[in-house]
Amino acid sequence: MNSNSTPTTPKLDLDTHIQPSPRSYELVAGEIGRHYEKMFNELMESLPADKAERLARWTGDEINEWNDETVWTYKGSTAPGALSADGRLRTLDYMGVSRSLVFSDPGVQATAMAQGDLALDTMRHWNDFILDFSSTNPDRLRGVAILNTFDVQTAIDEAERVIKAGGRAFVVPSSIAPGDRSPASRELDPLWARIEEANATVTLHAGGEDGFLASRGWDDGVDHLKFDSIDYAAEGEQIGTYLFAAMSLAPQNFLTVLVLGGVFERFPRLRFAAIELGAHWLAPMALHLDHTAQIFKRRFDGVLTMKPSEYIRRNVRVTPYRVENIADYIDRYGMAECYCYSSDFPHPEGGNDPVTDFGNHIARLGDSMNQQFFSTNGEWVLPPLS
Repeated sequence: MNSNSTPTTPKLDLDTHIQPSPRSYELVAGEIGRHYEKMFNELMESLPADKAERLARWTGDEINEWNDETVWTYKGSTAPGALSADGRLRTLDYMGVSRSLVFSDPGVQATAMAQGDLALDTMRHWNDFILDFSSTNPDRLRGVAILNTFDVQTAIDEAERVIKAGGRAFVVPSSIAPGDRSPASRELDPLWARIEEANATVTLHAGGEDGFLASRGWDDGVDHLKFDSIDYAAEGEQIGTYLFAAMSLAPQNFLTVLVLGGVFERFPRLRFAAIELGAHWLAPMALHLDHTAQIFKRRFDGVLTMKPSEYIRRNVRVTPYRVENIADYIDRYGMAECYCYSSDFPHPEGGNDPVTDFGNHIARLGDSMNQQFFSTNGEWVLPPLS
């Protein structure tokens, strides 16, 4: 492995996850965690022996060894630091990472962002867990609390509770209008104002776009567009080809409304990031919004004082997938300050050598871009707490 050969240190990692084993899901998710464990046990009983054995290697307890093999190739709950704060800090040290955002497992996020009492219970249970996890080192382990936004006041109250307890990062769903209102509505201003005041960060993350499209049938009847659920431990992207191609639609819509609705005009220090949603869409969207603002110039008089692309460059950061050629994006559109490093640890989508993967993509842009991508760009959404 040559992941530590990249000269830029220390790195900021904008996408890491807690990955509990089935036996520890209840610890991070509460009641729904017991359901997940039951589902897993039933799945294991139904699988052929070879597939069950393979899956078991990714769903055991975390290992307490730190070397190139364990840190970079062990995935799922067996990875060192998958669940424990002390283990995670040692893993960050090995990776050369100074600070990281720490998100939930996708199942926890999906449940907490849904409607109903179970969703709210899961949200609060996860938030309590991640606050405790992060308390070991709040600066390096920036736990990301989940906000359920079906009811605006509930989201505001939970944000306040988390901030008072020391939390400084949040993830919201991109798929729904909060409280059935525009995210740029003045009714949401208290939420954005409180997050800005706390010097906290609001994010969108993969999985939060579920339900944006009115129908789930867009890949029905087309097998190659769907997720291959048989390859449980594949090292490729753990989503279907259609979802991979279309999952940025909801974030684009959400961010379009924030920008054109004047949220970043009213809250110039609001820190915002789109995580694990790719980066191909950001600059073309920014150019399109500039065009829109020019066409409807009179309508935006008194609402926007800058070009939409300028708000994006100032307030927004994104994490590309390791397969994206970021240098081409920058050559074509600029906006080099918006792209940031992420490992997706300990999920297999991050690959076994993300530092080298990304480093190779941006190498021709020189050491300055290397420093920007791996460190300084991410400081906007992952600032030091001291």
